[in-house]
Amino acid sequence: MTIRNNPLNYSNLESQLPSNTFSRSIVSGFTKEQLLLINLKDLAREYIEIEQLKQKFTKILLSNLESLDFKEFLRYPNYDIKESVLKRDGTASNIRGLNVVSVDGSSVVKKFMNVDFSFLKAIAVKYYFYKNQSSKIEYFPDITGFNNYNVQGTYLNREDNTVDAQISMDMTFMEINLLNKLIEKKSDIDLIIIDGSVVIMPINLIFAKDSEISKKYDKLLKEYKKLYSNCIERGIILIGSIKDTRTSALTNLLRSSIQMLKPNTTKLTDFIKINYRQIMDYFCDLDLFNRVLKKYERSCIFNCKKDLDKIRDTGIKKEIPYYFPQSFYAFYLKTAIHDTPCRIEFFMNDKHSLKEASEKADLISSILLPISSLNEFYGLPIPQIEAHRRAVFKPQEVNLLLNNLLRTLSSYGVSLLEKRRTRRPF
Repeated sequence: MTIRNNPLNYSNLESQLPSNTFSRSIVSGFTKEQLLLINLKDLAREYIEIEQLKQKFTKILLSNLESLDFKEFLRYPNYDIKESVLKRDGTASNIRGLNVVSVDGSSVVKKFMNVDFSFLKAIAVKYYFYKNQSSKIEYFPDITGFNNYNVQGTYLNREDNTVDAQISMDMTFMEINLLNKLIEKKSDIDLIIIDGSVVIMPINLIFAKDSEISKKYDKLLKEYKKLYSNCIERGIILIGSIKDTRTSALTNLLRSSIQMLKPNTTKLTDFIKINYRQIMDYFCDLDLFNRVLKKYERSCIFNCKKDLDKIRDTGIKKEIPYYFPQSFYAFYLKTAIHDTPCRIEFFMNDKHSLKEASEKADLISSILLPISSLNEFYGLPIPQIEAHRRAVFKPQEVNLLLNNLLRTLSSYGVSLLEKRRTRRPF
């Protein structure tokens, strides 16, 4: 960004917007004194100006909510916002008697010069709520909620990103497979929360040249297909709850929608007084809707995971339309005053109306709100927090498994050489 000497003047926002030229990147470096006395202060002032822009835009957006009516666009299939208003009120339900499941997993990779060992772990938790803040907890497949491990080695010489992709797929498969087994064992599940997206991991892996990745990906596709089918057949609501994301998908859709509404001197006038299209480049969805939403409010629903549609169009995987429901939706839900909204994803069957999709988002919100609002500084659903707490690897767990493996190899005269970055003597 370019440093400017003049203070920001809102009457000339077009010319005063910070430039994205990254002029500092061509400078070879500064002394510590220069950074402390000049550069850091300039950097802080620059961000303060951007923050003032964001606050002004948010104020304008909130004051024009009634005029931001997208109803006329909903009849177009390619319009990805699927409700007529930007945000809606939510209501917390009495969730007494509901069974809510959450699953999470973690992985640790130990990389040596000639082999990689990965340690995987996946845990599911099942909450039966006696009332909103009282529940019975069960763990699966291990009753204590800790013991569901897998250890594997990567012996073929592969690039690091290929190894990471394989491990990520194995980790995801453990989680989805665990859910399918739990659904077959328990017949009383009402809601399942996946930690992360409800859709399969990055679609670009379908184009992977590595045959092993391709095979693993096909296996993962089938496991997701089974999960979706299980949930549809048993009437289970399946959602993905994403903790942190830097996507600007809904922000970009909002910017396009404002442009389509054609701000002028008689309608949405405030937007033409500022360069709203450029200002919105500074927002990610979480940043914008953290400012726009109040506690217990949610954003409009919108289409997500459009990459699936692109792959359907290519015909490379002709079975994909049969693997997945036609429509995936997302929305942002503000569950706590002092925390950012959660991004919630869900799916609908092929034949559904927008009204049904909106009603399902309301239902999901009403279930999540009472189990996500107990801490005003951390607004994730309690089952998701517990699943993560149980699934995350502790250092002593990895050391126990790795040391035993190394001792066994050592007994046969095999020693492993760590990479230089982990064994440097200084």
